Amino acid sequence: MSYSVEPRNEARKTFADSGLTYADLSREDLESLRAVLDKHLKSEATIKGYRMNQRIRIVDWPNGWAALTCSAYYFDKREAVTFGSDGFIGFAGWADDTNVAPILAGFHEWISATSEAKADKRVQMLEAGAA
Repeated sequence: MSYSVEPRNEARKTFADSGLTYADLSREDLESLRAVLDKHLKSEATIKGYRMNQRIRIVDWPNGWAALTCSAYYFDKREAVTFGSDGFIGFAGWADDTNVAPILAGFHEWISATSEAKADKRVQMLEAGAA
């Protein structure tokens, strides 16, 4: 089993560099993340039945925390991505590098799409206010 923290830290840096904050993220954004992660888990086929759970746990968002979990044939509701109340983002702490890879790939894809969409929305709001 191979485990390194560097790929996880790169994903955290990608989030920080995106300019997004928890306050920018709606429930719909978290549901979008769940869908992207599910796509990646199912396409990689690293673990039989690897998939995201439908339920997202959200507590006092955006000041609190949110947790997205995954399951497979031999486990249920393990951490996939957790947005901690202290700002720390956890990525499948239970998983080795192989099994966390689709989660990290999905997270990077989601960050790219979400930060672009939020930037476009800000531009539209500024243009509407300037008119």
